[in-house]
Amino acid sequence: MKGIVLSYNESLKEGLISGNDGNRYSFFNTEWKESELPSRGQQVDFTVNALDQATSIYVIHSSNNFVNQSLEPDLTQNHEQLKQEENYGFFDWVMKCIKLENYVNFTGRARRAEYWYFQLFQLLISVVIGIIAGLSGIDKLSILANIISVALFLPSLAVYVRRLHDVNRSGWWILISFTIIGIIPLFIWLIRETDPKPNQWGSPAK
Repeated sequence: MKGIVLSYNESLKEGLISGNDGNRYSFFNTEWKESELPSRGQQVDFTVNALDQATSIYVIHSSNNFVNQSLEPDLTQNHEQLKQEENYGFFDWVMKCIKLENYVNFTGRARRAEYWYFQLFQLLISVVIGIIAGLSGIDKLSILANIISVALFLPSLAVYVRRLHDVNRSGWWILISFTIIGIIPLFIWLIRETDPKPNQWGSPAK
């Protein structure tokens, strides 16, 4: 398959390629088969593995015109999306997280409002169900709470990963939360403002 390099992060040794099929594929530097480092705009030929990652990547040529034409629709679409989000309220952000295109989307970016409003939404649901269960004494409400928790687990994890992407951190950093002390840097990243630069996960979310 052919495509163009959208970005490459030397510190993370990871990059992103836009394929001619319209999909984006992440890659690791170990799959880069050229002596020069990857750079935005290089036209490449590559294969795709079972994890939808680019492998065996070779440079065909670089063409700034090709890159600009390829990126223009993405930039326009992103600009229109950001304009719409200027008027978003609480439920708009919640709906964005649970819509089909974002329900299990671990590849994009999410600004602070999107992440924290969704966390607030989950908290409110838990509080409301807890109050109703306490006043009514209906034990079956706990089953409903568990079902809702399971249903919201994947979009919650997805927006968590996208929020980290928005501050230029890999979603795999979530794993440091298991060290307990790792919760501190994770919290700092989650409350940080959007990184204004494009990265391998796309254009800034704000």
